[in-house]
Amino acid sequence: MNPQTSPDTLPYLLEAVVGGAIGAFIAIAASFLGKRALKFFPDILLGAAGYIGGVALTPYIPWHQNTIQYRVGDAVIRSTTRHIQYPYRVGFIAAVLLPVIYEVIRYFVERRSAKA
Repeated sequence: MNPQTSPDTLPYLLEAVVGGAIGAFIAIAASFLGKRALKFFPDILLGAAGYIGGVALTPYIPWHQNTIQYRVGDAVIRSTTRHIQYPYRVGFIAAVLLPVIYEVIRYFVERRSAKA
């Protein structure tokens, strides 16, 4: 392993790769469905930013209180959270929605400019 690279950056890099792949897939699907030119770069950036942002900002999203309780021997362990417990699901949804919204806006702008 490279000593100059912190091991803390690897999860963010992997999240960016996954988000970029999601964005690229959406770009390909939108170009085939809309029968127009393929533009990868904005969708890849939006997918990567959506995934990283969704995962990183999930602890700051307020959510209803959730308490779990279980026994370990004679002790009862209780844990309460007040945020969404599934940050990777939120990141995946953000990585899908941001490129889709961009492609929908791009479709309507191109359609409007073609009519004029």
